[in-house]
Amino acid sequence: MTAIPDEGALDRLIDRARQPDTGLDDLYQQVLAVKGTASDPDDLVRVECSAEGVTGLHIDPRAMRWGSQRLSETILRLIAEALADLQARSAELLREVVGDGPLDLSAQDNPADVRMREAREAYESALDQAMAELARIEREL
Repeated sequence: MTAIPDEGALDRLIDRARQPDTGLDDLYQQVLAVKGTASDPDDLVRVECSAEGVTGLHIDPRAMRWGSQRLSETILRLIAEALADLQARSAELLREVVGDGPLDLSAQDNPADVRMREAREAYESALDQAMAELARIEREL
């Protein structure tokens, strides 16, 4: 007795192969959501930065008495500090995913290369399964 082919099996295999790696997509969204912050010692000026650049600037009215030179120098310094904070937070988030150590993309078996190889192997495996299912269906027809 010949088994009746599951007509939806091929569609399910193709759909699974087309699905993006949601883990990487989630990581991308998390990195975009990271914010770096910095403020002066008296918390009169605060700066917030994200992947979009400077996304927040709060200047307490008392800081306006500093004069334009001091205020502009403080804002520029805080922007640099907030960007450094953003970079550190992003690096920590990536370290949780790809592991410790510097992310040297030129090094053999670096964490990013290993993940890309695993993703490629998973894609090739899904493609092989789809082709095998196609061959099975063709034989049965």
